[in-house]
Amino acid sequence: MKTKFNRRQFSALLGSTAIFAPAIVRAQSDRMRQFEGTTLNMLAVQFAHHDPLWNQIAEFEELTGISVNIEFAPFENTRERTLLDMSSRTGRYDLFTVDIMWLAEYAAAGYLEPVSQYLSNPDLTAEDYDVNDFISRVYSGTGVYDDTMYNVPYDCGTVGNMFRSDLIESAGLTVPGRFDGSFTAEAMREICGTLMENNDGLAGYVTGPQRWFWGWMFTPYLYAWQDASNVGNEFVNADWEVTIANDNNLAALQYYLGLRDFTPADDLNYGYGEQLAVYQQGNAGGSITYSGFIGSHYEDPALPVAGKNVALHTPIGPSGRTDPFFGSWGLSISVDSQQKEAAWFFIQWITHADRLTRAAVGGAPAVRHSTFQNPEVQEAQPWGFDLYDYMVNRANPDERIRVPEWAEISEVMGLYGNRAWGNEISAEEALLGMERDMSAAFRRGGYYRDGANNPPQLWRDLSYYDRSPSDWG
Repeated sequence: MKTKFNRRQFSALLGSTAIFAPAIVRAQSDRMRQFEGTTLNMLAVQFAHHDPLWNQIAEFEELTGISVNIEFAPFENTRERTLLDMSSRTGRYDLFTVDIMWLAEYAAAGYLEPVSQYLSNPDLTAEDYDVNDFISRVYSGTGVYDDTMYNVPYDCGTVGNMFRSDLIESAGLTVPGRFDGSFTAEAMREICGTLMENNDGLAGYVTGPQRWFWGWMFTPYLYAWQDASNVGNEFVNADWEVTIANDNNLAALQYYLGLRDFTPADDLNYGYGEQLAVYQQGNAGGSITYSGFIGSHYEDPALPVAGKNVALHTPIGPSGRTDPFFGSWGLSISVDSQQKEAAWFFIQWITHADRLTRAAVGGAPAVRHSTFQNPEVQEAQPWGFDLYDYMVNRANPDERIRVPEWAEISEVMGLYGNRAWGNEISAEEALLGMERDMSAAFRRGGYYRDGANNPPQLWRDLSYYDRSPSDWG
């Protein structure tokens, strides 16, 4: 029979005399080997910047005797493949990597296992697994839906822009700084136009207007263009009436469409990969990006653009607002898994501060206070440290509003946005189409029925996400 100790007993053992050292070692070994022979299957999004984390799995397997099989899916196919398995209730996968924008959809459908019961179990969770070391908005913003924790973060960041600082300097312009107030909408257009004029054959800017990408590539502009009176009503008002066809959003869409003055002529169906390739090959002065991608997609020493970039945010809008965009990924347990305890044992091991900091030194994004504050991480990712204050105080986890209908909302944005990019319809027609189809989605979801129990609009008061991580169980 295996010997188990709770945290208080284990601490007492550690404080006892050295004669008990062999017993302590055996107890720790028993704890680590309690699921020996188990196999866990995980469906994970395929991102190079996650590799420094997954590369540590072999160490976990050696320590525990648990085998972890990972099946990777491209970003644009991850939701489809995940939902296919979840809805079939096969339990084929024990673990899923879950993007924040799909959490409400998965959790509301009952596909994810709440994790508080495992987090509080000393046999499954190491005593030094400090949840309060996670940044509050990252922890709850990635994992909480309907006051329940489902998804443990391992990646967070913001959408922004990458520009060629060397070309900006050679053009006689001042290189903007991230969050210093200088990168405005006007400054962005000036940089794009100047780089295009000064460099024959260079696109001033490149983005991804393909239908699938509007939910995260255009949304930051939508937020940055709001005036003070309309903040919070970017998509819906307090009564859940869709308000996307407002004047602020029209100005944002017109600005975004105006970037076509600088982009490649054949970019209508560019996704993230296509636009990235243009920038990596030195054929564009600026590119949309996600901060987590910087190390692998822009600053890899093998790339010709490495060391020549400046990471910036979405341009500041006409009312002086900086977009508070927040993106993240976490690890969730399938409610149909037959190995839930072993799956949690893996999650708490791989998202321990030691593993996450080691991964960040290798280029993965930081999600814990201690990781951001680590000198080795700061040296390895000089572009990442200024995101610390942003994630603590400014990021909005609910920017892509946390409703089960978000994927449909994003699809609607892409349908009409792409048509506007191709000059098939006007910006006004695009927003009216979005408003009509989004309203239909909420109507089908029952939001307008008498007595509807609609979710709280947490983006209006971010104090919900500032609660201590330990408050969630």
